[in-house]
Amino acid sequence: MKLTAVLFIIGILMLISGVVLAIAAPAGVTWQPKSEVLASEKPLTVSAGWNSKSQILINKLMTVDMFGTYNSWLASAPIIVEEAMNIVALGTATEQSSPQRTFNFYVFNSVNFDLWKAGLVYTAYYKTVGKTSVDFSFSLATKDSVPSMFYFVVEEYASGVKPAVWVTAIIRWTEKASMLDCSEYYANYWTIIIEESKDFTLEGNASEASGKKFNFLILDSTNYWNLMGDKAYTPYFEKTETTSTTFSIPLTKDEATSTIYFVAENPLSDTSETVKFSATLKWNEKATIAATIGGWILGGAIAILGVIVIIIAGIATLVFKPKAPAPTPPTPPRPPPT
Repeated sequence: MKLTAVLFIIGILMLISGVVLAIAAPAGVTWQPKSEVLASEKPLTVSAGWNSKSQILINKLMTVDMFGTYNSWLASAPIIVEEAMNIVALGTATEQSSPQRTFNFYVFNSVNFDLWKAGLVYTAYYKTVGKTSVDFSFSLATKDSVPSMFYFVVEEYASGVKPAVWVTAIIRWTEKASMLDCSEYYANYWTIIIEESKDFTLEGNASEASGKKFNFLILDSTNYWNLMGDKAYTPYFEKTETTSTTFSIPLTKDEATSTIYFVAENPLSDTSETVKFSATLKWNEKATIAATIGGWILGGAIAILGVIVIIIAGIATLVFKPKAPAPTPPTPPRPPPT
């Protein structure tokens, strides 16, 4: 085999070896920090968590007629659906005659009204005797203690002296708004992360614009709807009765890439509020980096040398190519015989 052919083959082998070495250089793995802002000073405006309510029970002139000793009025109590507090009935009873006549005044539920009429032991919400006017009030501990009906009773104090009493009364209470009415949410629908990742953390803060107290929760989709439906729930984070808060929550990749609900709830009475929050999702993402830069250099150098050898083999082939033999001159023709 000629030398130039050998050089050409060596150059090809060096070129291939250099390319393979550069491509197959051992690689290393590193984890690079990544982040995504989910919300920045996002405002959540929330209606009052408790609402003051009232209902008129009676606004009526009650007179005792000549054939009786008392007069009664049946008043419907309000239907209180949600949790309630500060339940108070209050009003006035004023005798209208001139000069004023004395009277006895009672407020009952239906059971105790019947006991009073029967002359048995009873319990009144309110009772006073021998008055010409009275301001009254009484409290009820819970919504379950509110009767379906109130009985207002005006009774003559002195036998035969028939009073005419103007009675007014209302009932007031503070009722818890439903979660749908007293909360506002922001949902981050899916964060797309393609590469292999780990160490997910959700960080951020929340505060009320004017320093009012609020409740703040972070939940997944299932637990958000449990919260709205007044069912048991498990939040990623919950802070109650605060004016500001910070959070740093470890999450799995499934949790971090699923829908996340940020919820502000208003625990206050008769006042709305605005909660601003910020949230950033942080994680570490896998990245592949060539660990042997020397492998790139060595492979590249061998490949370049291979190209040089191929070029040299090509040049040598041209330079040392054998010369073709000189052509033989033609034989001159013989002269004709004489």
